[in-house]
Amino acid sequence: MKIVIVSDSHGNREILEKIVLQNPSANIFLHAGDSGLCKLEISPYVSVKGNCDYESDFPDKLIIKTPYGNLYMTHGNRLYEINSHTLEKNNAKIFVFGHTHQHLVEKIDDCYIFNPGSVSLPRDGTNGTYLVLDITSDDVSYKFIYL
Repeated sequence: MKIVIVSDSHGNREILEKIVLQNPSANIFLHAGDSGLCKLEISPYVSVKGNCDYESDFPDKLIIKTPYGNLYMTHGNRLYEINSHTLEKNNAKIFVFGHTHQHLVEKIDDCYIFNPGSVSLPRDGTNGTYLVLDITSDDVSYKFIYL
């Protein structure tokens, strides 16, 4: 299963369209919040609500079944609400958040933690990043794409 994940595009629809064109084999496109767009404008991305998505009706969290286990995604502006109990309760093996505008990967036991960074307003010295996951039942391979 191939998943493309972006975050914090803040109204930059053009970059989202470019990423879709660059990844024709993706099974799903996810947005970890602060798109600044409505559902129609952000399609084909499935998004959660970010702290700057004032008028959106996106959910605060999203759970996607993958071959490796559940992927749990939230924007991250309320990370204090997320803990190991939340992840265990939702059988999450992959946790994705945005908000910081800095890409990140960590693995704790068999749970991967990802932040794709920001495609529009990065704060990590890059020109922007997004994340591509290739998921099997045994493992998750990942690649950050630098814009």
